[in-house]
This record gives sequence, structure tokens and C-alpha cells, in this order.
Amino acid sequence: MSTKKLRAVIDAAEGRVPADKLFVNAQIVDVYGLRVVPGQVAVKDGLIVGVLFGDREPDRAAGYEAAEVIDCGGRYLAPGLIDGHLHIESSNVRPAEYARMALARGTTTAIADSHEISNVCGLDGLEFMIEDGRRAPISFKFMMPSCVPALPDEQAGAQITAKDMRAFFRAHKGDVFGLGEMMNLPGVFMADPETCARIDAARSTVSGLVDGHAPLVAGRDLNAYAAAGIIADHESTLPEEALDKLSRGMYVMLREGTCSHDLANLAPMLRENPARASRCCLATDDRAPSDALALGMIDNAVRVAIEAGIDPVVAISMGTLSTAECFGLDHGPAAGEWGRRGAVAPGKRADLLVLDDLSFQKAPHAVYADGALVAEEGRFVGEIAPANERVDELEASLRGSVHLPELSPEVFDYEFRPGEAVIDVIPGKAVTGLIRPESADGLRRIMLIERHGRGVAAQKDADDEIFPGASLVGHHIGCGWVRGFPVHGAIASTVGHDSHNVCVVGDNPADMFAAVEAVGQGGFVAVRDGKVAARLDLPLGGLMSDGDAEEVARQHDALIAQGREMGIEPPLDPIMGMIFLPLPVIPELLIRPEGMFDVTTFTFAN
Repeated sequence: MSTKKLRAVIDAAEGRVPADKLFVNAQIVDVYGLRVVPGQVAVKDGLIVGVLFGDREPDRAAGYEAAEVIDCGGRYLAPGLIDGHLHIESSNVRPAEYARMALARGTTTAIADSHEISNVCGLDGLEFMIEDGRRAPISFKFMMPSCVPALPDEQAGAQITAKDMRAFFRAHKGDVFGLGEMMNLPGVFMADPETCARIDAARSTVSGLVDGHAPLVAGRDLNAYAAAGIIADHESTLPEEALDKLSRGMYVMLREGTCSHDLANLAPMLRENPARASRCCLATDDRAPSDALALGMIDNAVRVAIEAGIDPVVAISMGTLSTAECFGLDHGPAAGEWGRRGAVAPGKRADLLVLDDLSFQKAPHAVYADGALVAEEGRFVGEIAPANERVDELEASLRGSVHLPELSPEVFDYEFRPGEAVIDVIPGKAVTGLIRPESADGLRRIMLIERHGRGVAAQKDADDEIFPGASLVGHHIGCGWVRGFPVHGAIASTVGHDSHNVCVVGDNPADMFAAVEAVGQGGFVAVRDGKVAARLDLPLGGLMSDGDAEEVARQHDALIAQGREMGIEPPLDPIMGMIFLPLPVIPELLIRPEGMFDVTTFTFAN
């Protein structure tokens, strides 16, 4: 700690020197005392140095002097919001562009797990996210992806071992905050040496912490998971499941994303006992660009919590202090010298929201990050630094990531087998069901095609192909059926968590083939009657656009609208509803390049 800065902070707190900014006539949201109190807040060098509460210090002589006085006009002054777990790539924009959206809606800190791009491009992908994120005035805390690939035998574009992690930590000292969500549940339960080595490697990160991913885990398995030192989980969907994890000392993240809407389902646990909120955080996980711009991010989660009957100040505390405490950002070495946050209190980063009310029905009146004004009335007014040479170099390495084998329409034309395992889509949930129908009535074909080059290499060695791609079926091309995705035509995507192979769902082989052929170097494509009806281009790793968020949202909305015309009705999202279907760490039945996969048994299903 700099003695010079420490003395300057103390002098400003005592009023011996003027503050930089003074917020007056404010209703301070006190997340420690769980109350709202009139008062004023002094900021010096991006740090809150003084908070005076009107009920305790009514005398104006007790106030501060400042170079700039900001009259809040009786508005609320709350801490900047913290997203406890998200994948920037799922918003289909790069980190600097994501920051514009997030800051405009009041999220000033984001715990970002970049395992999506890392599954495609390895550690170069992670470095790109870190370097691009530096351009924006948001505080990104990047986690090291723990499971690349998601399962040891997944057909992803890269592999990151414990040895690789440690080498990256040494080369990028201070850039990695912790270990991202540990999805390899069997690896933890069986004390797999490599999995344990990755957990141990987390000690070399800034926080030393390991984030979790434990859907429906209970009993001795949950004991093992918590005993391994995994601190949190964002996959709870039932109150009793969440309480099970809370009671074992874990933090529970109440997820409110685009595909997964779990917060309202978990709210009864908090209404029953509001004290549990101190161990509950808010997270978006995956947030579509249109939703981010129109509805918000963590501010949307706070609003949903309030509408579910949770006290507004308690809801704000879950989106600020609880998350800060979970990750050691409220105090301790993880916060750094001057990086403590999560509350309107002395010694905390001046991440502040000026709110017209506590309903979160609209964007904040003003957003300050590290003491600087970055957004007004939902409009970003901060600065994004130009990309430097290293960012440009890394960006170039993300392009050209789609390597598909030669295919033919016949690959997409296969018969239904009565009683075979079929994915049952649950709208609004990442989890799925498993059914075994006797006919294909109401079902759609689903295929997953490896796109990182394995299929291309295997095809070169094949000498028994009846038609292009035939030899790859069941090895690099998974075929199956899905219920609850009633598309007329086909939708294809290079976004398919977490290995991001090409997923396509359709009602006829011709449109499915055309959609895969049209996907190019990344994105989403909707095809009907053999013609491309809508598309969203994502050239960076097949996951992110190189354009601005508004244009991405426009293309996204057009594709959603086309999906509606093709028969996909709310609450099912034509994009988010599909991209989780290849994720082999979410129960119950998903698709892999080898075929249908039962996540409850971690075996392939017939």
C-alpha cells in the first residue's frame, strides 16, 4: 500500500483536503445496515472516503468540501452491481462492447468465465478476453476456465491442463482472478488427479477461489464438492436444492439469464427467511444482446427479485455485497490495494448508481465506475480505448475457426427408432428431460457436427464412405431427435455449449443441410424452403461479432422473429433454447458428436 495515497485518503476522509466529488441530497442504500438513509458521500481518487448519514450527522458543518458537488435531487445512491457469474461470449459481443451494455445498466464489476472462447481457441482466447476487457472502464474479473474441454473426451477445439494453467498464471501475473466453474463432476467425485491438480492450481490466482457448477448434486457427492473448496453454484433450480448447498457453506447464485430463469423459483427460500440472502448472489450466466440492451443484466435480476417479493434493499444487497463477500472483494487481498467494493462505505471503490427509485424498471439515472461518470439514463458516456497491437493480433487468431468436413444431404436423412432416447426441451431452463416415444410425431431432428478439424482429418483417412460424411456419423457427427423445439425449416449455429460444434435442428434434411452449408465462419442461420431467411454473423471464434452491440441485437432480433415465423413460440427462445442442447454437463439428455448423452449417468444413451 502506498503510504502517500493512504495519507491522502485519510486526509480527505477527515476533511483536511477537498474531495474530488461530493454526492449530496441522496438517499443512501446501506447494504450493511439493510436500510435507506439520507446523507452525502465524498469521493477522492476513485475511492469513497466519507459517508455522512443525515440521521446521525444532520449539521451541515459536518459535511465535506469538494471540487464537484453532485446534487442527487433526493434520488437513491446505491453500490454498483456485481455479476457473480457470466459468459461474455453468450452475448455475442467482445468484452469492450459488452462493457458498454453492462455499464449503461449499472453493472460495474463482472466475474467472467471465458470457457466458451477457450474451448474453441484455447488460452489465446482467454488472453484476448483479458486484453480487450482492459479497454473499458468496467472491472472484469476473469476466471481461468477449469474444464476445457467440458468433459475429458469432449471434441472441443483446445485442451487446458493444470500445467497449462500454472504456466499462464506465471506469464500473466495478476490477470486471472480465480478458477471458473468446475463442471467435471465425476472428476471431483472420483478425486481424479488432473481435476484435483486444477483445483489446486487456483491457489496461484488472485483470489485463490474456485467457482462451481453443480446441478442437482446432493448427499455425499455434494459433501465432496464442498469439501474440495468450491465456493458457489449457479445451477440451482429448486429452493430445497439451493438450501442444501447453503447449508454446506456454499454461496448460491440466483440465476436470471436469457435461457435460464431460476430466480423466481428460488425466491420462496428467501421469503421464508430473508437472512439467507447474505449467502445468495445474483448472476446472469448467459444473456442475449437484445435482452441486455432492453431489459438489463443484474439490474434485471434485482427487478425480478423485487417482483418475487424480496425487499428491494435485500435484493440490491444480493447484487452487490453478497457477491463481493463471496469472492473476497469486500475485504482481503483479492480486492487489491484499492479495489474493495460492494457497498456505499468508506474505503470502497466509488462504483455508484444514482437511481430514480428502487423498482429497477428503467436504467439508472447515472452510473459511476471508479469515481468516473460512465452512463446516463441508460446511455454509455464513458470511453473505450482503441485496440492495441496485441488485441488486434489476438483477434486475428480467433478468425477462421470453423473447419467442417465435406457433407451431403443424405447425412441429415435418418430414420426414427421407436423407444430411442429423445431430448425433451423445457422452456426457460437449461436442463432437459429424457423421453422414449414410440413415434416421431411432434419431434425434430437434431445433429451435432464437430467443427474443429477432427472430422476433416478422419474423412481424409476414410475409404468406405457411401456419401460425404457417412463415415463420420456416430464418431464426429451425432444424430438424434428432440421434442419441444417445433421449428419448420432449420436453424444452425456454431454456438453450442461448451465445445461449440455446429448444432442444427430442423424438420427436414434439405433445410438442415442448407443451414449447415450457410453457417460459414460462425454464427446463427435460419433456413426455410432452402433459402437463408435470417442470420447473425459471429466471426470471432464462431461466438462473437466484431460489430457493435446494437447491430448484433438487431440481427439477433431479426433471427428471433424469423424463428417465431418458423413455429417456435414463447417462452422458448429460438437461439438460447438450442445452444444448450449440446452441453454434456447439464441434466438430463444432450447431444454430442458421438450421439445422445445421458448426463445423469454420464453414458451414451440408445
